[in-house]
Amino acid sequence: MKVFFNALVVHLVLNVYVYIRGRQLLPPKKSYRMPYTAFFIVELLIYLIGLIGNVNLPHELLKPILLIGTSWMVLIGYLTALLLIFDGVKWLARWNRKIKQWQMERLSLRRSYFILSLVVVVSAMCYGNYRFYHPIINEYTLQVDKKAGDLDSLRVVMVADVHTGYLIDKKILNMYVDRIMEQKPDIILLVGDIIDYDLAPLQEQHMEEEFRRLKAPYGVYVSTGNHEYRLNAEEKIKWLGEQTGMTLLRDKTVKIDDKFYVVGREDDHAPNRKKLSEVMSNADKSYPVIVMNHEPKDLSEESNEKADVAVYGHTHNGQLFPYNILINLIYEVGHGYKKKDNTHVYVTSGLGLAGPQYRIGTISEIVVLNLKFQK
Repeated sequence: MKVFFNALVVHLVLNVYVYIRGRQLLPPKKSYRMPYTAFFIVELLIYLIGLIGNVNLPHELLKPILLIGTSWMVLIGYLTALLLIFDGVKWLARWNRKIKQWQMERLSLRRSYFILSLVVVVSAMCYGNYRFYHPIINEYTLQVDKKAGDLDSLRVVMVADVHTGYLIDKKILNMYVDRIMEQKPDIILLVGDIIDYDLAPLQEQHMEEEFRRLKAPYGVYVSTGNHEYRLNAEEKIKWLGEQTGMTLLRDKTVKIDDKFYVVGREDDHAPNRKKLSEVMSNADKSYPVIVMNHEPKDLSEESNEKADVAVYGHTHNGQLFPYNILINLIYEVGHGYKKKDNTHVYVTSGLGLAGPQYRIGTISEIVVLNLKFQK
């Protein structure tokens, strides 16, 4: 409830600011100002319906409502930032003669800046939406200095943050599965946040049919993320383990075909989450070990336990600029590859998205790790 309330407050503040700035640029006629005001009122109603009424509306109606609401939040956020820059320069003009000469109070200049800002934001959103619908394949070749039975190599396809639900529906999931299978994986790893929030849209659309299309010689493995622990956690996690055909690893280590280990960690939000040392207590570390852990909070835990490969998600790399800068300040690795001690670390920016379907300054990605073993 607190999250919804905070989202509503931010939405209102941004809308009021842009509404006032835009209204100041309109001619003082009702024929201009009434439709302008009506537009903002209708948008607010759409946003409230998406925020409050999402559990009662059919998917066919709810998806466009959510798309409009989340898209508007992106637009209004960037537009607010650009308008604040203009207001900041105007404020500086009080003390700077050179800036004062620009005559920033001129109506024509203010109108031109507003329109240009709108064009820039809409253009960025169009490109960002394209980036969302066209995931990048990021491929790496990594040397693991251990023997894996008679295996010389292993082609690992890893994704995280699929966020299936009302917005990322069965049609989009179908595209994701196609792209994953095109990579010809030996093994597939899904590292948390597979379900966005509510299980209902997945059940209504029978999304388990798409997950069951994921096939690989050494299996398909899934671990939990923080979104699995939002709203009816056990029901969602049970569905993942029983209906999708994927092997769910909850603080569990499995040895695959006597060649290598895959370890799936519970998300940090799970009650009674085990330490990695407990989860791997019976593992023979002379074999290659791959660890799935949703949030890259403490990379040293995996490296201390001599994991050869550790894969993570969660960060989305900020999803929208400039949050990617913040993410890389918060996490040791916000996105991408790092060698930590003897552990190959990869943090994916995610395949899907939570909320608005835009990648501005970031990418949606499928990660392919070609592991090379000792012969």
